[in-house]
Amino acid sequence: MKNLAIVCCLHGNERYGFEVSKNQSFFHFFLSNKKAFIENKRCIDADLNRCFPGKIDGNHEERLAYNLIKKIKDFYYIIDLHSCSNNCPMFGIITKPNPEKIEFAKQLGLKKLIIMPEFFASGKALIDFVDCGISIEVGPHNRKENVREAIQLIKNIIENKINEDIDIYEAFNIIKKSKENILINNFENITKGQIIASDISGNQSAEYDFTAVLVGEDVYEGVLCLACRRII
Repeated sequence: MKNLAIVCCLHGNERYGFEVSKNQSFFHFFLSNKKAFIENKRCIDADLNRCFPGKIDGNHEERLAYNLIKKIKDFYYIIDLHSCSNNCPMFGIITKPNPEKIEFAKQLGLKKLIIMPEFFASGKALIDFVDCGISIEVGPHNRKENVREAIQLIKNIIENKINEDIDIYEAFNIIKKSKENILINNFENITKGQIIASDISGNQSAEYDFTAVLVGEDVYEGVLCLACRRII
């Protein structure tokens, strides 16, 4: 798979992707938001992964998005590397699902894949504007295993390893946080009526069955988690 590029640091504080770039030379690598990376900030003016396809005369991230799309337009496959603030195991994200994207996830060796609907990123994420793209959430920002695990994904592509044992979920709602203490974990299967958060004012209970993803992610203010359902 030679027509592939890897994108890192759409968010400047998600830094492990830069280390990955120094440890592989097989594919083209793009460090997206250099200024935010240098300043160790998520962004300068706006969330870059909500700015695509960008604007030639927009703010800092809108200009970056516009130019990045031009740089990667000749690459069919895109890996978009991310990390998170919560303790979530590695998983992939796709939008506009099709068999080719799912096959790509299997070639990467992913064990979990989330189909993300437009309501979450407003259809303005990088992977919404490439032919076959997957965003990878590897783990917490400073977790030392991130680099090794991301490099292993790249090796799986090079060595043509395919993992058929993949769990595929579809996100269908955003669970708002009404209590401070979160009582559930990532990829936990939640049942209707289960207490999912609490504080001195009382408990927050699940209104329906779901699988929890991105539990307690710092950047999504007021959000407890994504509600997902397993489809495969």
